[in-house]
Amino acid sequence: MAVSSYLPDVAGGMVAAASFEDDAAAEKAISILAESDVRPQEISVLARDTSRAARIAGERAWYPGKDERGPTRMFHRLGHRLPREVRTRFRAELAAGCVVIVAAAGGQPADTLAALLARAGGRLVDQWWQEPADLFAPPQLGGPF
Repeated sequence: MAVSSYLPDVAGGMVAAASFEDDAAAEKAISILAESDVRPQEISVLARDTSRAARIAGERAWYPGKDERGPTRMFHRLGHRLPREVRTRFRAELAAGCVVIVAAAGGQPADTLAALLARAGGRLVDQWWQEPADLFAPPQLGGPF
């Protein structure tokens, strides 16, 4: 029995994302993803306002800075930058006040996640390979990568 894989050791994974103009549409997208067995650790809510992202995510999704308290939270606010892939795709949308939902392809393929986000009314639906970033829950909390 072989103990090594022919696949390269790479970190990261496929993600799908879309932007939503209003909170109701973003919450609908999270509900659709959850009904399709996407774990909360694999869904991330991005918004210009952290409290808005927290309100939309609730217990059904993650948002950057979710479990940080005290000085760590302040450091995160000062030093947090979205990954380059997210900035290039959704910078204008986030600046305009839209919410971006990013879902990691763990149990579902990325094209399925993209179709679910489009069905929820998402705009600029896209999928790409995402390097490890603090978009999702950390590995010790069951994050995707």
